[in-house]
Amino acid sequence: MPLPNFLIIGAQKSGTSYFAKILSQHPDIFVYKSEIHFFDKSKNYKKGIAWYKEHFPSYDNYKFIGEKTPDYLWANGNGAEGHLSNVHKNLFHHLPHAKLIILLRNPVSRAISAVNHIIRTGRISPLHNIDQLLIGNKAHLIEGHGIISKGMYYQQIKSYLEFFDRRQLLLLIYEEDLIMNSMSGLKKVCNFLGADSNFSFTNLKNPINYHNRSRISMVADYYAPQLKRYTKWLDKYFRVNKLYPSDQTIKELNDIYTEPNQMFFEFIGRKIQSWQSHLSS
Repeated sequence: MPLPNFLIIGAQKSGTSYFAKILSQHPDIFVYKSEIHFFDKSKNYKKGIAWYKEHFPSYDNYKFIGEKTPDYLWANGNGAEGHLSNVHKNLFHHLPHAKLIILLRNPVSRAISAVNHIIRTGRISPLHNIDQLLIGNKAHLIEGHGIISKGMYYQQIKSYLEFFDRRQLLLLIYEEDLIMNSMSGLKKVCNFLGADSNFSFTNLKNPINYHNRSRISMVADYYAPQLKRYTKWLDKYFRVNKLYPSDQTIKELNDIYTEPNQMFFEFIGRKIQSWQSHLSS
């Protein structure tokens, strides 16, 4: 049973699921179908490398074997749900020669999308105000999910570079390498891995995880989880609900990320124009 020789490690809510799915079209590339959460979750890491290896039983016919778990990028993160802050050390210990692919999105857009995600998945009540969750008196409720800190990209990349060589990391920008030109981003990955970059990927669409939950069904799921099997039908009859913050909250988020973004821009040697202000949710 082989171990992965590459991983898509983040960032969360940056199109990694779409990217992994399309990348799997390549005949030489295998990406495990779901997130394994081995290196970042205590309950899984305790199971040992043999348990992790069992996820890749018979893929020796592929030259490039990978997995995608976006929370791996959150190095030194003090997170909830058993998140291990030394995820980067764990990964290096077992896969020191692996190549790491990192997709990064405007951190303001990422934070807004992440809040909606943890509400949609039942981690916190959908009755909370999104402004209060992001920057107000309810911010403590999302702190353990790294909603803000996961957007401090340079800090996390710097932690990985304490162990991995810079040449083992490929940085892709969501707005440029997925939204504007997915084929360009896929070719970059192929060249990075050493796969045939002339392969023609198909079904390239905007990497959007469509939000299809209504407020009433999310409230029902959160406060009466035992009835989950019966609540999905509510989404057919009630308006889809996606929370969006006020202009003032977006301004404050932009302020929070101004310095971290500047550190990241200096690291890559250029500014990303679409990150200069929040443009999309």
